[in-house]
Amino acid sequence: MTDRIRLAHCGDMAGLGRLWHDAVHTGAVGAYDAAQRKAWSPAPKSAAFMTERLSGQIILVGEDDEGLAGFFTLTPGGELDMAYVRPDRKGDGLASRLHQAILDEARQRGLASLTVQASHIARKFFEKHGWTMVQTQTVRPNGVEMQNHRMILHLEAG
Repeated sequence: MTDRIRLAHCGDMAGLGRLWHDAVHTGAVGAYDAAQRKAWSPAPKSAAFMTERLSGQIILVGEDDEGLAGFFTLTPGGELDMAYVRPDRKGDGLASRLHQAILDEARQRGLASLTVQASHIARKFFEKHGWTMVQTQTVRPNGVEMQNHRMILHLEAG
């Protein structure tokens, strides 16, 4: 399987919305209950929703022979906003390659640090890649209480 990482284009948006939904509903089983996963992503997001939601962000996608396999997004202010891979690609290195690519983009833009609000599952990934816990916080997507983890990564030049 050959992976390619590239900038997203408008034709990717509906696929990113489906990937996000699938990652939440399949990949987060065990960390969040069904009500929390439904609140987090009630339905696959439309292309229009994703276009508006990700407006102004750097969007890097990973694709393989089956199509979109993952994506990471970065806001101009240095928030790693979204980081998802298809459930069948979890743990195979794609997320690490997307992570490195988004760090390279952040450095090119002169960002000194990045922040993320990581799920319970993503927290382990980010800790493995040098991120530091700031705080566990309670959030209420669609009125349903759940926790995530605010984390920071200080970037070195290069």
